[in-house]
Amino acid sequence: MSHTYLIDLYELIDIRLQRIESECKGDKSSGEDVHYLQGRTAALEDFMRFLRSGYDIKLPRRLRGKY
Repeated sequence: MSHTYLIDLYELIDIRLQRIESECKGDKSSGEDVHYLQGRTAALEDFMRFLRSGYDIKLPRRLRGKY
């Protein structure tokens, strides 16, 4: 996996987490929507942890921990 792909993936996940957070703050969200968005947040955070535990090691030293 290219390190630029991994960095782009981190940025994409961060963008999606921000969108979910803004949707949760909206007044139009019903109880089911909030639970759905919380599930999406949990899945994205788990995926981020997986990437960081398995692939951050493969990044060049100057890039580790920046993202």
